[in-house]
Amino acid sequence: MSWTEVMAATITPSRDLAAAGETAMDLQLLEQTLANRGEPAFRARQIWRWAAAGARGFDEMTDLPTGLRDALAGEVPFSSLTLRREAHARDGTVKALFATADERPLEAVLMRYRDGRSSICVSSQSGCPLTCTFCATGRMSFARNLSVSEIVEQALHFRRMEGPPRARAASRTNGASRRSNGAGRPITNCVFMGMGEPMLNIENVLAACERLPDLGITHRRTAISTVGWIPGIERLAEQDMPLRLALSLHAADEALRSQLMPVNDRYPLADVIDACRA
Repeated sequence: MSWTEVMAATITPSRDLAAAGETAMDLQLLEQTLANRGEPAFRARQIWRWAAAGARGFDEMTDLPTGLRDALAGEVPFSSLTLRREAHARDGTVKALFATADERPLEAVLMRYRDGRSSICVSSQSGCPLTCTFCATGRMSFARNLSVSEIVEQALHFRRMEGPPRARAASRTNGASRRSNGAGRPITNCVFMGMGEPMLNIENVLAACERLPDLGITHRRTAISTVGWIPGIERLAEQDMPLRLALSLHAADEALRSQLMPVNDRYPLADVIDACRA
């Protein structure tokens, strides 16, 4: 795949694919659906607070009218991701394989640490067009960028492992931050180090990051990894959220790095370092 093809594949949206992934976690869709039903404007945030607190469906949102819960369950899918497989390690790590509404694979991981912290690793793309030689995702065919809701739903999957939320948890704007995962510990960190190059989907990644604090994951505890895609690094530097940047180095020698990571031919390491420092 040429660099022109990489940019075209990741920047050009697909309306059909976007429609296939519309869910209640798409706040614009939810707001429009509720407005069409004549519901007050606060309903969308009310539903989102329940989701961020770990609700598995509209039926658990006990402060919503029963008729509205039933109507939304029939009209708006609660999630567009289908869990295909889940693997549990002895140390508490959980790896989940999902399929999108259009049957694209993606993975996310919950990592539990001995010091009591828990972190999630999420994907930003299904597949990856950058073909790093050491990366299994790079050997897959690139499918597409993930939508904002598809990124957020990976985090919500692990939030739901807590069990049914209490009604009072959803009544607090930041109630999710007091919730914990299945091991009784809060999920406090998120890293964009799953499938894909986040900087090739930077707008959706940033939009997803804006919503993570509602799940108890602050911006300072959110890291975005990159192999060195400079336009994305520059876009990250423009925004105001105090997000962290992680550079996937793998080799300090330019020639060796180009062998391992073809993107180094497009954006040499020296230029990437300059962009990171800017």
